[in-house]
Amino acid sequence: MNDVSRQILLNQLVIIEALIPLSKPGADSTRELLRQRYRETAQLVRDQTPQQRG
Repeated sequence: MNDVSRQILLNQLVIIEALIPLSKPGADSTRELLRQRYRETAQLVRDQTPQQRG
C-alpha cells in the first residue's frame, strides 16, 4: 500500500469516527454499519502497515 492509499484510508477512519455518534443505534442500524466499516478499514490499515522494529 502506498502512502496516498494509506492516507485515504486514515481519512476515512476519521470521517467514520465523526459520523458514528450522529447515527442511530440498533441491530441493523447505520451505526452498526459504520462500526463494521471502521473495523474493516482499521484492519486493512494494520495489515498493510509495515511493522516497525525497535
